Order: sequence, then C-alpha cells, then structure tokens
Amino acid sequence: MAVLDFLEFFDPSGEIMVIKRPEQDSGEFKLGSQLVVQESQTAVVYRDGRSLDMFEAGRHTLSTMNLPLLGGIIGAPFGKSPFRCYVYFISKKTFTGLGWGTGTPVNFRDSELRMVQLRAHGSCALRIIEPRTFLQTIVGTMGKESTHQIEEYVRSFIISKLNVNLAKTLDTILDLPIHYNDIALQTKQDVRTDLEQYGIQLVDLTVEAITPPPEVQKRMDQASGIAAQDAEKYQQIGTIDAMGDAARNPGGGAGDGIGAGLGLGMGMAMARGFADGLPKDKADDSPPSASSKPATDVTAELLKAKEWFDQGLITEEEYQQKRKALLQL
Repeated sequence: MAVLDFLEFFDPSGEIMVIKRPEQDSGEFKLGSQLVVQESQTAVVYRDGRSLDMFEAGRHTLSTMNLPLLGGIIGAPFGKSPFRCYVYFISKKTFTGLGWGTGTPVNFRDSELRMVQLRAHGSCALRIIEPRTFLQTIVGTMGKESTHQIEEYVRSFIISKLNVNLAKTLDTILDLPIHYNDIALQTKQDVRTDLEQYGIQLVDLTVEAITPPPEVQKRMDQASGIAAQDAEKYQQIGTIDAMGDAARNPGGGAGDGIGAGLGLGMGMAMARGFADGLPKDKADDSPPSASSKPATDVTAELLKAKEWFDQGLITEEEYQQKRKALLQL
C-alpha cells in the first residue's frame, strides 16, 4: 500500500457533516506527511480507535510534536517508517433547512376524541461544536458516520420529544391552536439540551404543522366556522351527525346496536331542546316553518339528508343547505 504523504478533503456539496479518510480501514502515513484542513473544518487523527490529536484550519506536518503518542509506537531508529492511521474531517458550518417529520402517524390519547393519530413536520438547523465528543458518542459508540444516519438520528430525537410535550401540554387537540407556540418552544429547548451531550448544537427548530386525520380536521373546521355564532348549536349539530353515522351501521356487535339506540335517543332529545329554544312566530296564522316541525321529524330529516350525502346522492353543498334550512342556521 502506498504511503499517504498528503491528505485533505473538499466538500463541494456543503452537506457533509463528517467523513472518514481513507474511507475503508486505515491508511499508511509517515512522520512528515502533510495534512490540510479547510477553514470550515476540524480534523481528528485516529490510530487503532484512539484519538491522537485534533487539527484546526491550516497545513500541518505530522510529527511526534503534534502526534506525541506515536513516539512510543515508532522507535527512534524507525522515525521515518510508515504507521497506520485514519482521519475524520468534521464540518463546523451550520447545517440549515434540515427537514424532520413523522414517517408514520403517532397516537395521541385525546380527552374528547379518544385516540387520534397525528402527523407533524418542520425544519431544524444543527452545528457540531465538540468534535471529540461527537466522534466518541455519535460516530464511535453508535456507529453513525454518514450524514444521512446522523440526520435520521436527530429527527427521531425531535419526534420523541415532541410526543412527550404533546402529552404533557394538551388534553385535546381542539386546544392545539392555543398551545402551539408553547409546544414548539418546549420541544426546541428539550432537544437542544439533550443534543449537547453529543457535541451537537441545535441552532434552531421550527414546528411547521401538527395535523390530525382529515375527518377530525373537517370537524374542527366546522367548529371554527359555527362556534363563533353559537357554540351550543354546533354541539347539537355535531351530535346529530355522529348519531346518524351510528344509526347507519347496525351491522356491528350488540354493543354497537345499543350505542346507536342510545345515541339516537340523545340526538332526538337534543334536537327537541334545540327546537324549543328557537324563536317562534307570534302570528297564529303564519305558515308552518321548519322550526315548527316536531323534533322527531327534524331529526329524521337530518339523518336522511346525511345518509343521502354519504351515499353520494346529493352534494355537500346541497346537504349543508338542507341542514341549515331544517335548523334555521
């Protein structure tokens, strides 16, 4: 094997956090070999898994002055003989725009919606501040040498901390808009503190979105549009919608049938109370309106309209118009 008299590393992509040279095993050097370190790099020379010395930017001549441990390895008569080593080049730049996200939905126990699967994503910025610590923990202990492996490890770390803070801060995702900033800031602080033990600085972390399943998001959107007018009215409407779903699924077990029956009864009671609370026309000879219908009729028509919509017989717009007409929204 040829002796490596000169060693340096350029990263034209600007995306490599750490790289080993030679890439496989180790290479043969000799005292007097040249090592060139770029301005944005730190180089650490290893032999047999042991750190010999760390070099900052500049041209360095390897000798027993900067590699003192070699003095006992290479005797005086063999001062110019080759020795086997390898070098890690570590980038000191700040890596920005690193995306993170949940590969699969994470389960969240919601106090109102029971178990909900959430997705989240965002970005972060990292910088290696302690090269020796970084090499001894992330690279040496965990065996993560490629940039991709390191990024994946940090992403899993972020998601883990985010899950903890969601459980600590939220009872229901309906309160998410209120606590969004608190969750993001606490996750950022927790990740930053824990990554420092690996020689990595979390420069920045953003939580761009935490999203529930589409069906839950749809209900939340409905709530935000109607709650401003009448929160109690929306609750009644939502309950009737849910009872309609249960009533159309009689094929379940015995428990499902009981639940559907109870739910339908509750829907009727709520619809009746809602109808009673609507203003009545004082004129005795006024034509009958939707609000003058018995509660059972209103509930039945709502359920029928919802069933038509679910079967694709009417559009969502037609369903909403029908529902507004029946409830006089």
